Amino acid sequence: MKPRLLALALSALFAGAPPAAANNVFTEFSKAPTFTPPAGCIPVRQAYGVLSRCEGTIAGHKFIADLDTAMGVAATTEFFVTDQVKDFKSYWLHDYPGKNLAFSSHVSTIVPGGNVPSHGTNCIEYSITELDNPTGNPPVQTQWRVEGLTCAWLVDDPKPGKMTIEQFWLEVYDGYDPAKGQKPMESFDSIVRALFASVRL
Repeated sequence: MKPRLLALALSALFAGAPPAAANNVFTEFSKAPTFTPPAGCIPVRQAYGVLSRCEGTIAGHKFIADLDTAMGVAATTEFFVTDQVKDFKSYWLHDYPGKNLAFSSHVSTIVPGGNVPSHGTNCIEYSITELDNPTGNPPVQTQWRVEGLTCAWLVDDPKPGKMTIEQFWLEVYDGYDPAKGQKPMESFDSIVRALFASVRL
């Protein structure tokens, strides 16, 4: 079962700030994934009783952190989370053929804290960046650089006939305006590392 890509909000990503769409919320979800927002990112949404989205301005750039969840069935959590990242990449390349986008991913060593599942987690980090356009002219709209972390784990004692794997994905957005002389945020990587490290279940 594939998670819906509500957190990505890709149809509006390069035209403006990703909208605060409602999360996927599952009544049987056993965890409450969340993160600690960096200074300047104001909480705007909750799910499972905890923070799931913040928005703000950091170093003059638009900044968003957005977390969503999914459930499914697969042979292993490693297969499940890897398959989802393949879907993320496919969606970007299919829906933005006119954009010069770069997508990369790698297995993450991050281990979420909090209510840790008994069988552990499998996590992958991924990045999406919009490269210079072929004309060399700066775009007239905000450009977005995105860093993502997604983790999957086995449900402890799943009920018969129910989903056996849970997943979250957290995406962090740096929005900058090249037409105004802005470049990607210099401190973005360090902010992302601290934010990912703060994730807990």
